[in-house]
Amino acid sequence: MLKLSNVSVSYGPVAALRDVSFSVEAGTVCAVVGANGAGKSTLMKAICGLVPVQAGNLSFDGESITSFPAERRVALGI
Repeated sequence: MLKLSNVSVSYGPVAALRDVSFSVEAGTVCAVVGANGAGKSTLMKAICGLVPVQAGNLSFDGESITSFPAERRVALGI
């Protein structure tokens, strides 16, 4: 399971994500929809480790991956 708890990401003074929380069970298909500039791409970049998370926690199969680099997340199957 992928779980995000109160994840926040900023680009300088601009908050792109604020306190985002959700979970996705293994084998589940989900979609992220929203208007331009809503933070969809930033959300995916945060999950993949391509942008730093300022606050909150990401976990995968019960293990915190918030501090993992992108290559380690890929090795886990993200």
